[in-house]
Amino acid sequence: MLTLYQFDSCPFCWKVKALLNYAKQDYETVEVTPFGMKELDFTDHKKVPVLRDGDKVVTESASIVKYVNDNYVHLSSNDEAEEWVEWVDNKLVHFLPPLIHPSYGKSFKNFAVIMKNNKFSWFMRGFVRIAGAFMMPKVAKKMKVKHSIENPKEEFLAEIDHWVNDGLRGKAYFGGDEPSFVDCSVFGVLRSSHELSVVDMAKQHNASFATWYDACFPLMGKRG
Repeated sequence: MLTLYQFDSCPFCWKVKALLNYAKQDYETVEVTPFGMKELDFTDHKKVPVLRDGDKVVTESASIVKYVNDNYVHLSSNDEAEEWVEWVDNKLVHFLPPLIHPSYGKSFKNFAVIMKNNKFSWFMRGFVRIAGAFMMPKVAKKMKVKHSIENPKEEFLAEIDHWVNDGLRGKAYFGGDEPSFVDCSVFGVLRSSHELSVVDMAKQHNASFATWYDACFPLMGKRG
């Protein structure tokens, strides 16, 4: 059995889960405690996602996705697909922290949603909500500077249009009539913010995106 060590709100974790869900590959998830990460004591790597497959441990989402695809899913890829996967990791995902955590108040509100489905004690949920809301706006601010993001909403929606116009190009999926490796990656990163207004904003902005996302959801979006 594959075991994915994750934060349920982590876009890179959802990128892995979307691929596994689409392939109907059995796996289990372990929610990692944000502070301490005691669930990762078996590895020196203290970031999620981490995948265990028997005695094998795979870290970093790009490596995990490649491992899962090579060994379990077997979706085809090509140079264009790899360029879009790089766009997901190096462009699209960077808009999420500034959109979700622009201020302490907004971050605190969103952490209530983020924490509601986990099994931590009420004390840990409260602690993570307060500490996370204090920390994540600082992370978001650094992300904006590092990646030269001036207007997160406007630039994010422009990337959504780019995905629809240049990725989907009028097709149901990037892969055509069926989803591809790329569809799983794009959907997975965005699925992580499904209940945090980001997806709704994108769907309201672009009807073609909404159609694509809603088609992907039953195939890839179950909560792990």
